[in-house]
Amino acid sequence: MSQTQTHDIANSTAAFGMAAAITIVFNTVFAWVKDSYEPLNAAMKAAMGHHWITHGVVDVALFIALGLILSNSAKAKSMTGTALVKLLVIAVVIASGGLAGWFFLV
Repeated sequence: MSQTQTHDIANSTAAFGMAAAITIVFNTVFAWVKDSYEPLNAAMKAAMGHHWITHGVVDVALFIALGLILSNSAKAKSMTGTALVKLLVIAVVIASGGLAGWFFLV
């Protein structure tokens, strides 16, 4: 017999986990946009010396901001550990497929 278990997780864990999932997908879309729009790529290079450094800083800033914002959300308060893991896996699958497809096509 198998029982379904749910594990309560802290609001901050859920919030920053959701922020990670959103940032993972954002990272893919941001890579598509900056690679296909040279003025943005050039501006990012000028801002911090290399476009990937700027890209990383934007990703980290988004992750922290979303984590803090989502910490007080109802969704973070009700999320289970299992749901969070599923959300992260889905985000990684979507983002990795998107990046792989992009680099094979371009």
